[in-house]
Amino acid sequence: MSIGRNTVYNLVGTGVPTLLALVTVPAYLHLIGPERYGVLAIAWLVLGYFGVFDLGLGRATAQRISALREAGADARATAFGTALVSNLGVGVIGALLMWPAAYAMFSMEMKLSPVMRHETLLALPLLALAVPVATTLGVFSGALMAREKFYLTNRISIVNTCLFQLLPLAVAWFTGPNVATLLAASITARMVGLVLYWRECNREFGADAFRRFDRGQLRELLSYGGWVTVAAVFNPFIVMVDRFLIGAMLGSYAVTVYVVPTQLTGRVLTISAALCNALFPRMALADGDDAVRLARDAVGVQLALMTPLVGGAYVLMQNGMEFWVGHKLGYDATPIARILLLTSWVNMFSNVPYSQLQARGRPDLVTKVMLVQLPFYLVSLYFALVAWGVWGAAIVLFVRYLIDLTALNWVNARRFDHLVPIVAALGGFGVIELVLPHVPMALWARFPLAVAVGLVFAVQSWFVLPTQLHDRVRHWLHSARRLREG
Repeated sequence: MSIGRNTVYNLVGTGVPTLLALVTVPAYLHLIGPERYGVLAIAWLVLGYFGVFDLGLGRATAQRISALREAGADARATAFGTALVSNLGVGVIGALLMWPAAYAMFSMEMKLSPVMRHETLLALPLLALAVPVATTLGVFSGALMAREKFYLTNRISIVNTCLFQLLPLAVAWFTGPNVATLLAASITARMVGLVLYWRECNREFGADAFRRFDRGQLRELLSYGGWVTVAAVFNPFIVMVDRFLIGAMLGSYAVTVYVVPTQLTGRVLTISAALCNALFPRMALADGDDAVRLARDAVGVQLALMTPLVGGAYVLMQNGMEFWVGHKLGYDATPIARILLLTSWVNMFSNVPYSQLQARGRPDLVTKVMLVQLPFYLVSLYFALVAWGVWGAAIVLFVRYLIDLTALNWVNARRFDHLVPIVAALGGFGVIELVLPHVPMALWARFPLAVAVGLVFAVQSWFVLPTQLHDRVRHWLHSARRLREG
């Protein structure tokens, strides 16, 4: 199937829930309040973190089935069934480990009011129940993506994620704000997705695939998944530790000031994730010049498509934040949002070497890069929070992703694709930051500047587009001119 078509499916699959999330955040803040929303956001993060108890089998299944493209259906079904059976067992173990860990965090580490603490601790059994659900979803979606069933996976993802956003909101509307009922609604949404994935996997791999357990296949999956698991354990920790430290040192409102712009700016990674997921089955088979071309073209497409949009969004960030979540929270979060926007923009380029290393069967290199960074990041984060508060946490995160991008490119292929235009764009953002204080806050003044910035970056984008896209754009322009003249 076409990589472009698969990328579009992935974009729709993430874009629809993204728009819904942006709409529902103000509703959540209104119905349950900033403090409870901060608790709920951390609970969702904890659930996502303990989803790593699939032992890397979700990603290992995707890589293994992708590599078995030319093999028989029985081999693919055995790989899927082995991963699924093993995953259910480790999901239960993950649930048993998560319960006391979450209890310790919410009862002792988080700064919460007594009422909120009691409400949260009562909801912890639901978080434990959700762990095997979360781990199994990874195996199902990974198996279908390996077979390039992107239309199916994204159709299910849209339904699942929309329910995940809307069901807790509906519960809050009808029964009032309570962490336990909100989490129960979230888990119900995930279980609907589980049923839908199960039905499609039965069609693709056979209804008896779960009986095809093979110890030899398990060893191969775990040898790959072991490094993925180490990364999956520590990477969410790195992602979440800033929220936990902010909550412990600065309080739940500070978590909201940080998390709300994170949810907005993290959507920059939508195109990157869509493209890299579409490329993953091809990356598993590519080598030599084909692998170099895939990586370079992927970085170029992201740079060309996203930089003009990010430049315009950077200019309009304060207008957008205040419109989205209100004047006070929007004003407080705007400086954080601008830094996090650039952080996400830098991070999307890391997805290419990250995906390529995993597709080539070298997840160990990804994990080693991350582990080397971890102690330096933790120390820097603590002292930045002490010195500069939430703003310091955002700066440290930005620097961390710059280092991550450089290191992953080096271990992947000893090269840095499109280094010059990326550095030039960062310089352009620095100029924008110097100019913005001298431009009135009103939308009539900021919007033309945003358009001008987007056009400047669009000119740069033309020089990094892959050759085949250059030819396609020229063809479209030629066709449009002929239609106009005719």
